[in-house]
Amino acid sequence: MLYRFHHLSDVATGQLCQVFNDAFSDYVIPMQLTVSLLQQKMAGENIQLDCSAGAFQGDHLCGFILHGRDESRPEVLYNGGTGVVPTARGRHLVQELYAHFVPKYRQRGVREILLEVIACNQKAIRAYENSGFVQQRKFLCFKGEIYLSRRNNPVLIQKSALPEESLIAHFADQVPSWSNSIASVRREKQYTTTWVAVYEGEIVGYISIFLASRRIRQIGVRKDMRRRGIGTALMQQAAEVLGNPFTLINVDAENEGMIAFLEKMGMTEILTQYEMKLSI
Repeated sequence: MLYRFHHLSDVATGQLCQVFNDAFSDYVIPMQLTVSLLQQKMAGENIQLDCSAGAFQGDHLCGFILHGRDESRPEVLYNGGTGVVPTARGRHLVQELYAHFVPKYRQRGVREILLEVIACNQKAIRAYENSGFVQQRKFLCFKGEIYLSRRNNPVLIQKSALPEESLIAHFADQVPSWSNSIASVRREKQYTTTWVAVYEGEIVGYISIFLASRRIRQIGVRKDMRRRGIGTALMQQAAEVLGNPFTLINVDAENEGMIAFLEKMGMTEILTQYEMKLSI
Protein backbone atom coordinates (compact mmCIF):
# COMPACT_ATOMS: atom_id res chain seq x y z
CA MET A 1 0.00 0.00 0.00
CA LEU A 2 1.53 3.30 -1.12
CA TYR A 3 1.67 6.41 1.04
CA ARG A 4 2.19 10.03 0.14
CA PHE A 5 4.78 11.78 2.31
CA HIS A 6 4.30 15.48 2.97
CA HIS A 7 4.80 18.05 5.71
CA LEU A 8 1.90 18.92 8.00
CA SER A 9 1.46 22.63 7.26
CA ASP A 10 -1.94 22.04 5.65
CA VAL A 11 -3.29 19.77 8.40
CA ALA A 12 -5.86 21.40 10.70
CA THR A 13 -5.20 21.11 14.43
CA GLY A 14 -8.50 19.30 14.96
CA GLN A 15 -7.58 16.63 12.42
CA LEU A 16 -4.09 16.31 13.88
CA CYS A 17 -5.55 15.90 17.37
CA GLN A 18 -7.91 13.16 16.18
CA VAL A 19 -5.09 11.24 14.48
CA PHE A 20 -2.81 11.78 17.50
CA ASN A 21 -5.39 10.26 19.84
CA ASP A 22 -6.02 7.37 17.45
CA ALA A 23 -2.30 6.63 17.25
CA PHE A 24 -1.89 6.77 21.04
CA SER A 25 -5.12 4.94 21.89
CA ASP A 26 -3.20 1.82 22.98
CA TYR A 27 0.01 3.50 24.12
CA VAL A 28 1.91 2.15 27.14
CA ILE A 29 0.92 5.35 28.99
CA PRO A 30 -2.69 6.50 28.46
CA MET A 31 -2.58 9.71 26.43
CA GLN A 32 -5.61 11.47 24.98
CA LEU A 33 -5.41 15.17 24.15
CA THR A 34 -7.98 17.85 23.54
CA VAL A 35 -7.33 20.38 20.79
CA SER A 36 -6.45 22.92 23.49
CA LEU A 37 -3.91 20.60 25.15
CA LEU A 38 -2.36 19.76 21.80
CA GLN A 39 -2.04 23.46 21.01
CA GLN A 40 -0.34 24.00 24.38
CA LYS A 41 2.04 21.12 23.71
CA MET A 42 2.87 22.47 20.27
CA ALA A 43 3.46 25.95 21.64
CA GLY A 44 5.73 24.76 24.45
CA GLU A 45 7.81 22.50 22.22
CA ASN A 46 7.74 25.03 19.36
CA ILE A 47 6.39 22.44 16.95
CA GLN A 48 6.88 23.60 13.37
CA LEU A 49 4.41 21.94 11.02
CA ASP A 50 6.56 22.71 7.98
CA CYS A 51 9.30 20.63 9.63
CA SER A 52 6.89 17.89 10.72
CA ALA A 53 6.37 14.75 8.68
CA GLY A 54 3.16 13.04 7.58
CA ALA A 55 2.23 9.83 5.79
CA PHE A 56 -1.07 10.18 3.90
CA GLN A 57 -3.47 7.96 2.02
CA GLY A 58 -5.42 10.41 -0.06
CA ASP A 59 -6.34 13.16 2.37
CA HIS A 60 -6.18 10.84 5.39
CA LEU A 61 -3.23 11.29 7.73
CA CYS A 62 -2.05 7.84 8.85
CA GLY A 63 1.28 8.59 10.51
CA PHE A 64 3.12 11.66 11.74
CA ILE A 65 6.29 12.98 13.37
CA LEU A 66 5.95 16.34 15.14
CA HIS A 67 9.18 18.32 15.11
CA GLY A 68 10.08 21.38 17.16
CA ARG A 69 12.81 23.85 16.30
CA ASP A 70 14.29 26.66 18.36
CA GLU A 71 15.88 29.84 17.06
CA SER A 72 18.74 29.46 19.54
CA ARG A 73 19.56 25.97 18.19
CA PRO A 74 18.47 25.96 14.53
CA GLU A 75 20.68 22.94 13.79
CA VAL A 76 18.51 20.74 16.06
CA LEU A 77 15.04 19.29 15.55
CA TYR A 78 13.11 17.83 18.48
CA ASN A 79 10.74 14.94 17.90
CA GLY A 80 7.82 15.87 20.13
CA GLY A 81 5.64 12.95 19.11
CA THR A 82 5.59 10.07 16.64
CA GLY A 83 2.39 8.20 15.92
CA VAL A 84 0.94 5.70 13.48
CA VAL A 85 -2.75 4.82 13.49
CA PRO A 86 -3.42 1.12 14.23
CA THR A 87 -4.59 0.31 10.69
CA ALA A 88 -1.28 1.51 9.19
CA ARG A 89 1.14 -0.27 11.50
CA GLY A 90 3.62 -2.92 10.49
CA ARG A 91 4.69 -1.04 7.36
CA HIS A 92 7.81 0.67 8.81
CA LEU A 93 6.32 4.13 8.32
CA VAL A 94 8.61 5.76 10.89
CA GLN A 95 11.72 4.60 9.04
CA GLU A 96 10.20 5.58 5.68
CA LEU A 97 9.27 9.04 6.96
CA TYR A 98 12.78 9.71 8.22
CA ALA A 99 14.37 8.29 5.06
CA HIS A 100 12.21 10.68 3.01
CA PHE A 101 12.59 13.82 5.14
CA VAL A 102 16.16 13.67 6.49
CA PRO A 103 17.72 14.88 3.22
CA LYS A 104 15.28 17.80 3.23
CA TYR A 105 16.15 18.64 6.84
CA ARG A 106 19.86 18.51 6.05
CA GLN A 107 19.32 21.04 3.25
CA ARG A 108 17.68 23.33 5.80
CA GLY A 109 20.72 23.25 8.09
CA VAL A 110 19.57 20.58 10.55
CA ARG A 111 22.38 18.43 11.90
CA GLU A 112 20.72 16.39 14.63
CA ILE A 113 17.30 15.22 15.77
CA LEU A 114 16.51 14.52 19.44
CA LEU A 115 13.69 12.57 21.05
CA GLU A 116 12.70 10.74 24.21
CA VAL A 117 11.23 7.26 24.24
CA ILE A 118 9.85 5.19 27.11
CA ALA A 119 12.38 2.51 28.00
CA CYS A 120 9.87 -0.35 27.96
CA ASN A 121 8.60 0.59 24.48
CA GLN A 122 10.97 -1.74 22.66
CA LYS A 123 9.02 -1.59 19.39
CA ALA A 124 9.49 2.19 19.21
CA ILE A 125 13.15 1.94 20.22
CA ARG A 126 13.81 -0.54 17.43
CA ALA A 127 12.03 1.71 14.93
CA TYR A 128 14.21 4.65 15.94
CA GLU A 129 17.39 2.57 15.94
CA ASN A 130 16.51 1.34 12.45
CA SER A 131 16.25 5.00 11.45
CA GLY A 132 19.76 5.68 12.79
CA PHE A 133 19.06 7.01 16.29
CA VAL A 134 21.40 6.10 19.15
CA GLN A 135 20.76 6.30 22.88
CA GLN A 136 22.21 9.25 24.80
CA ARG A 137 20.99 9.91 28.33
CA LYS A 138 18.77 7.89 30.63
CA PHE A 139 15.94 9.94 32.15
CA LEU A 140 13.88 9.16 35.25
CA CYS A 141 10.34 10.48 35.72
CA PHE A 142 8.75 11.12 39.12
CA LYS A 143 5.31 11.62 40.60
CA GLY A 144 4.03 12.12 44.13
CA GLU A 145 2.36 14.24 46.75
CA ILE A 146 4.53 16.89 48.33
CA TYR A 147 4.63 16.52 52.09
CA LEU A 148 3.51 19.73 53.81
CA SER A 149 5.02 20.74 57.12
CA ARG A 150 4.85 23.89 59.18
CA ARG A 151 8.25 25.53 59.23
CA ASN A 152 9.77 28.96 58.92
CA ASN A 153 10.89 29.64 55.38
CA PRO A 154 14.57 30.54 55.22
CA VAL A 155 13.83 32.85 52.28
CA LEU A 156 11.08 35.01 50.85
CA ILE A 157 8.99 33.07 48.32
CA GLN A 158 7.18 35.21 45.78
CA LYS A 159 5.43 34.79 42.45
CA SER A 160 7.47 36.01 39.51
CA ALA A 161 8.16 35.82 35.82
CA LEU A 162 10.83 33.28 34.95
CA PRO A 163 14.19 34.94 35.72
CA GLU A 164 16.71 35.62 32.99
CA GLU A 165 18.56 32.56 31.73
CA SER A 166 21.93 34.17 32.49
CA LEU A 167 20.95 34.18 36.19
CA ILE A 168 19.46 30.72 36.62
CA ALA A 169 21.25 28.58 34.02
CA HIS A 170 23.84 27.54 36.60
CA PHE A 171 21.30 26.66 39.28
CA ALA A 172 20.77 23.18 37.78
CA ASP A 173 23.05 20.11 37.71
CA GLN A 174 21.98 18.89 34.26
CA VAL A 175 21.13 20.16 30.81
CA PRO A 176 17.32 20.02 30.65
CA SER A 177 15.45 18.01 28.06
CA TRP A 178 13.82 19.98 25.24
CA SER A 179 10.37 20.23 26.84
CA ASN A 180 11.87 21.37 30.15
CA SER A 181 14.23 23.94 28.67
CA ILE A 182 14.11 27.58 29.68
CA ALA A 183 13.01 28.46 26.13
CA SER A 184 10.12 26.00 26.40
CA VAL A 185 9.04 27.37 29.78
CA ARG A 186 9.03 30.89 28.35
CA ARG A 187 6.87 29.78 25.42
CA GLU A 188 4.41 28.26 27.91
CA LYS A 189 4.34 31.31 30.18
CA GLN A 190 0.56 31.76 29.93
CA TYR A 191 0.08 28.18 31.15
CA THR A 192 2.89 28.21 33.72
CA THR A 193 3.43 29.76 37.12
CA THR A 194 6.81 30.52 38.64
CA TRP A 195 7.92 31.27 42.18
CA VAL A 196 11.34 32.58 43.15
CA ALA A 197 13.19 32.38 46.45
CA VAL A 198 14.77 35.67 47.48
CA TYR A 199 17.56 35.97 50.06
CA GLU A 200 19.11 39.32 50.93
CA GLY A 201 17.60 40.84 47.81
CA GLU A 202 18.92 38.19 45.43
CA ILE A 203 17.13 35.35 43.66
CA VAL A 204 18.64 32.12 44.97
CA GLY A 205 16.07 29.58 43.76
CA TYR A 206 13.01 29.15 41.58
CA ILE A 207 10.35 26.68 40.49
CA SER A 208 8.21 26.74 37.32
CA ILE A 209 5.12 24.55 37.01
CA PHE A 210 2.83 23.77 34.09
CA LEU A 211 -0.57 24.40 35.65
CA ALA A 212 -2.82 22.03 33.67
CA SER A 213 -0.95 18.93 34.87
CA ARG A 214 1.04 20.26 37.87
CA ARG A 215 4.18 19.18 36.06
CA ILE A 216 7.35 20.78 37.38
CA ARG A 217 9.18 22.12 34.36
CA GLN A 218 12.19 23.42 36.23
CA ILE A 219 13.41 23.76 39.81
CA GLY A 220 16.81 25.08 40.83
CA VAL A 221 18.70 26.48 43.79
CA ARG A 222 21.95 28.40 43.60
CA LYS A 223 24.73 26.00 44.46
CA ASP A 224 26.16 28.00 47.35
CA MET A 225 22.67 28.21 48.94
CA ARG A 226 21.77 24.53 48.95
CA ARG A 227 20.87 22.41 51.98
CA ARG A 228 19.17 25.36 53.66
CA GLY A 229 15.59 24.30 52.93
CA ILE A 230 15.13 26.56 49.90
CA GLY A 231 14.11 23.80 47.50
CA THR A 232 11.74 22.42 50.12
CA ALA A 233 10.19 25.85 50.64
CA LEU A 234 9.61 26.24 46.90
CA MET A 235 7.99 22.81 46.58
CA GLN A 236 5.77 23.37 49.61
CA GLN A 237 4.68 26.77 48.31
CA ALA A 238 3.58 25.12 45.08
CA ALA A 239 1.73 22.35 46.93
CA GLU A 240 -0.04 24.80 49.24
CA VAL A 241 -1.30 26.87 46.30
CA LEU A 242 -1.90 24.24 43.62
CA GLY A 243 -2.61 21.08 45.59
CA ASN A 244 -1.20 17.61 44.86
CA PRO A 245 0.15 15.49 43.17
CA PHE A 246 3.08 16.74 41.07
CA THR A 247 5.19 15.20 38.34
CA LEU A 248 8.69 15.95 37.12
CA ILE A 249 9.97 14.19 34.01
CA ASN A 250 13.37 13.69 32.44
CA VAL A 251 15.68 13.86 35.43
CA ASP A 252 19.10 12.67 34.30
CA ALA A 253 19.82 9.31 35.95
CA GLU A 254 23.24 10.68 36.91
CA ASN A 255 21.71 13.69 38.71
CA GLU A 256 21.90 12.00 42.10
CA GLY A 257 21.30 15.18 44.10
CA MET A 258 17.97 15.92 42.40
CA ILE A 259 16.85 12.30 42.66
CA ALA A 260 17.56 12.25 46.41
CA PHE A 261 15.74 15.57 46.87
CA LEU A 262 12.63 14.43 45.02
CA GLU A 263 12.46 11.21 47.01
CA LYS A 264 12.83 13.18 50.23
CA MET A 265 9.91 15.38 49.15
CA GLY A 266 7.66 12.33 48.73
CA MET A 267 7.97 11.67 45.01
CA THR A 268 8.70 8.25 43.52
CA GLU A 269 10.07 7.10 40.19
CA ILE A 270 7.28 6.02 37.85
CA LEU A 271 8.94 5.80 34.46
CA THR A 272 12.28 5.58 32.66
CA GLN A 273 12.97 7.17 29.29
CA TYR A 274 15.93 7.27 26.93
CA GLU A 275 17.06 10.36 25.11
CA MET A 276 18.03 9.37 21.57
CA LYS A 277 19.84 11.32 18.88
CA LEU A 278 20.10 11.06 15.11
CA SER A 279 23.12 12.80 13.59
CA ILE A 280 22.51 13.85 10.01
